[in-house]
Amino acid sequence: MFSHQVINDLILWIASHRDSRLSVDDCARKAGYSKWYLQRLFRDVTGRSLAAYCREQRLHAAADMLRQPDVTVQQVALQHGFDSQVTFHKTFKKHYGLTPGEFRRRA
Repeated sequence: MFSHQVINDLILWIASHRDSRLSVDDCARKAGYSKWYLQRLFRDVTGRSLAAYCREQRLHAAADMLRQPDVTVQQVALQHGFDSQVTFHKTFKKHYGLTPGEFRRRA
């Protein structure tokens, strides 16, 4: 099905850009669809929202980077498109159930 291919291509593109702060608008430009249609299509194919998926991918990339002891939490937050360390901290804890510092100590 064509819609599945569009979404699979988009997922690969998101994976290759997971260190940057991707917006729904960026994804829509890449896919060539309106953001409203793309969000609906993404949810139909994956069962998840596009914005949540992009955020989750950035958090996974940030978690990988937190395993590097020479990088500060603030550097991780800013490199992965979070506006501040506080925003990153709250988002990370909501997703993983641990603060970035706790995650780093356990990794």
